[in-house]
Amino acid sequence: MIKDLRIRLKDFIVVNLEKKIYPEEIEEFYTKAGPVKEMCVFTVSGMGGVKGSKVLWAVIQPDLEEFRKFASVNLHLAIKERFDNASPSLPVHKRLKGFTVTLEELPHDLFGKVDRYAVKEIYEPRVRAGIEGALPVLEGLTAADHLLIESGTGIKILECLKEISGVKRPIILEDSLELDLGIDSLGRIELASALELAFKVNIKDEAISRAFIVKDLILGITDALKGAKEITSEIQAVPFEPGYWKKHLQVLPKEEHLGALEFSTGFIAWLLRFSITAIDCLIFKLFFRIKEEGAENVPEEGAYILYPNHTSDLDGPAITACLPRRPVFQLFYFLFIPYSFRPFIKSRLLRNIVKMERLIPFDYSTHFLEALRSAYLVLQRGKGLCFFPEGLRSTTGEVGKFKKGFGILAKETGAKLVPVAIEGAYEAWPSTAKYPKLHPIRVRFGKPLLPEDLEKEGLVMGAKDSYEAICVAARRALIELKEKR
Repeated sequence: MIKDLRIRLKDFIVVNLEKKIYPEEIEEFYTKAGPVKEMCVFTVSGMGGVKGSKVLWAVIQPDLEEFRKFASVNLHLAIKERFDNASPSLPVHKRLKGFTVTLEELPHDLFGKVDRYAVKEIYEPRVRAGIEGALPVLEGLTAADHLLIESGTGIKILECLKEISGVKRPIILEDSLELDLGIDSLGRIELASALELAFKVNIKDEAISRAFIVKDLILGITDALKGAKEITSEIQAVPFEPGYWKKHLQVLPKEEHLGALEFSTGFIAWLLRFSITAIDCLIFKLFFRIKEEGAENVPEEGAYILYPNHTSDLDGPAITACLPRRPVFQLFYFLFIPYSFRPFIKSRLLRNIVKMERLIPFDYSTHFLEALRSAYLVLQRGKGLCFFPEGLRSTTGEVGKFKKGFGILAKETGAKLVPVAIEGAYEAWPSTAKYPKLHPIRVRFGKPLLPEDLEKEGLVMGAKDSYEAICVAARRALIELKEKR
């Protein structure tokens, strides 16, 4: 009886608010929300150097079969998106502060349950140090593993991975492409080109897009090389020369993506956009007392990119409510598709609405290059594009780091860049809230900026290349506009 009581007393943890939390309850909630095979919740002390602080953290082993079903390899991003959508249903003190993704199996006790103390002992120091990804391999490699990395194919792949990732240490088979080597969606595109150049054959996308760890990649490429055709396209043979990305973007999108772009406005499409815009304006004026500044800065013709800060689902509609009539009917939106939304994109009705509303849907796992090509074509046709360079919504209200894709589109199209500072949307409906609330919103449009000017500024600021330079300088311009009073 006393022993059982001790066990029950240890089944809860305490966070900074001095409230008891039952970790198994939190684990059950988040496991239902996301593609999670197993997870362990515990407290991490001293985060951010704050002595005595405690935050709720989780170590997650993702359900890779679920990810493979949707051809998704961006593990952290997909899980975060699902967790962010689910968290508002929990009280604040029960929400995760963050999580670590691991492909390793979590430690278990003699009864088959996750050993919470062992997980905490292993991962808490790594969380405080900001280390993400695979744990060091303690046991030696098997004979099969040695054959894999010492083969001609393995050696070439490891060389390409070092070139793309910039990692100086030895790369191991258990390294996650995303978490350990930092190879994101654009990095996988560059990796594909490097591999095709190294092997001088066309490699199927699946061999790279479905690889989670280095071992997956080597096995996938080894299999893909069987019967692979020699390269016939010159674009694949020059991966990192100047103009590499421009050559990729100049390729027309595949038919399914090209057919989703509407450049001429039919009556039904015009009526739909007019109706949605009118309703949008009415809602924002009545409930959010929306105000705009500098709408005259939005070009009436020619290629331009509106780039707003992103803190809320209200951001896109708020911009639409503030645009002058001509731009609002010419503007395309580069729109992130949530992981959970993908099964419904097959609906013909939904595809037609997406087309008529001039949305360019994308995700970070599949068809990202096709979406960039669609956006490039839109700008080449002299249209406007609304692009959220942070990618996902900020959970703090601050302007996050800009994604490389924004810099690539800006430089390779030469389109004017118009910063858009949105204030109040975060207070009205942050990503951590389930429902919106009434709060004034202000949308401020800045003066158009030229990519070449931003590139020079960014290089002076210490950027490593032209794309990063545009991103860091454009971000600073947006922050300055946001702070302007």
